[in-house]
Amino acid sequence: MSTPVESTPRILIGKTARALGWLLALGAVLQWVPGLEPMRWMPDDPMAFVPGLFRARQAVADEAAPDEIDDEALIGAGPIALGAEPEPEPEPDPEADLPSSVEATGPAQIWDPTAPLPPPPRVRRSASGLPLLAIEDPQGGMRRFYRALARAEAGHPDALARVVHYGDSLITGDYVTQTVRRLLHKRFGDGGHGFVLAHPPAPWYRRENLTLRTSDEWKLNRLTRPTIKDGAYGLGGVTARTRKANEWLRISPADIEPPDDAEAPAPPGGRVSKMQVLYYAQPRGGRFRMGVGPHTVEVDTRTEEPGSRLAEISLPDGNHTFELRTLGRGEVRLFGVVFERQGPGVVYDSLGLDGARAKLLRKFDPTHWHDQLRLRHPDLIVLHYGTNESQFARLSAKRYREDLQQTVGHLRAALPGVSCLLVGPMDRAEKDEDSGKLVTRPVVKRIVRVQREVAWRQGCAYWNTWRAMGGEGSMAKWYRMKPPLASGDLTHPTRRGADRIGAMLYLALMEGYEAYAAEQAPAAAPSDAAPADAAPAD
Repeated sequence: MSTPVESTPRILIGKTARALGWLLALGAVLQWVPGLEPMRWMPDDPMAFVPGLFRARQAVADEAAPDEIDDEALIGAGPIALGAEPEPEPEPDPEADLPSSVEATGPAQIWDPTAPLPPPPRVRRSASGLPLLAIEDPQGGMRRFYRALARAEAGHPDALARVVHYGDSLITGDYVTQTVRRLLHKRFGDGGHGFVLAHPPAPWYRRENLTLRTSDEWKLNRLTRPTIKDGAYGLGGVTARTRKANEWLRISPADIEPPDDAEAPAPPGGRVSKMQVLYYAQPRGGRFRMGVGPHTVEVDTRTEEPGSRLAEISLPDGNHTFELRTLGRGEVRLFGVVFERQGPGVVYDSLGLDGARAKLLRKFDPTHWHDQLRLRHPDLIVLHYGTNESQFARLSAKRYREDLQQTVGHLRAALPGVSCLLVGPMDRAEKDEDSGKLVTRPVVKRIVRVQREVAWRQGCAYWNTWRAMGGEGSMAKWYRMKPPLASGDLTHPTRRGADRIGAMLYLALMEGYEAYAAEQAPAAAPSDAAPADAAPAD
């Protein structure tokens, strides 16, 4: 007697396989076909899929991490003193720096953008123990920012030095930028926190000493995705919009919520006297109410011609909680809220976005983006990219150079005279197939080389993060320190590591500022000269 053939499981298996095949095909279509960006499922950074436990690791000997940042040791007045011994200079790396036959130019020399790059600065060590790498600025592109700092330091009541700092996931959570902001506030004055997005673009979006809460019915569009056709993303590359009434956002200093005492002390960056909402005016725009407590104003965003607008409310300087609520009657489209004080001081906007690359800034509608930047009146624009570009091992230096030059060129044309600073990527490690050791990904050095060249050609300054943190193999060294300065993905820093980068960037800014201040001041009397035991500057 023959055994019955069980065909049903085979049929089910066949259907299951076909269903899985169609799902995979659909996923590929959503991910790669142009025009379907809002439906894409894969993050811009594929490492987001990989749990930290399974990311590349290497057993290495313990190495003690440097002590935590001592603010008081960094913000003391006067020239930055060097330690007794300079940082050892790494071996020359032909891929890290372009060949050069030109010495570094001084203020009195004429800048020739067609000439070869000057040699890179040497890494030294400050008296506080941190590596000190100068900002490369042979053409004096940072002078406007330094002039604004000098006015703030002189105590002019209306002097605010404003910085707009663009970047990727490294500063989405205010890493690096919160350290630079804090140190600048302590030395030059707290001018307010600056720009905050109207809605978090990611769960880990945060701003130091501020709490942002929103209702649930806002729709977001980002430079990364989902995108928006008109390219009007606002200053920070993220727009929040809704047609519903009673959608809200609330931003308060630290964890202070009403009805707490408005006169209670606030941490640095928490006090505010002027709040501005950057929004989009349009023919079918709705209305919203904004303010602090009973002090509110209503704003109608309906206009005949679409464009960037700014609504403002001022109050006595204090520890205020800002609220905004939609009133319906059309779409309300917000970009962010600015928190400032009278001055003197520094305002530092941190505009980080996960998955961002310098190339993505071209998704902005140029006129809209330039309007948004002009509303902020910046003295310095920072472009801090390279982490996401370093994912691509075969990144074309020629194509990357063309894209970066176009982006920087647009900025220079839109904001003539505004200081421009490019900040390079951190080191990124991978396992060498032959030795099994963690080494620098070659593409990182290629990115650094192109960024230095573009900064030079476009008249911007450049700060080489890769060289400042140690150059070749530094990510592996940072990861093996106890406690570590780099995370398990061998790409991003820990909080401690980010503080270290922020402090090094602050020191580089201050060295440039002090050189500018010395140039502007009359010759010092002999009694004002540096003490004899001070270490000589390089």
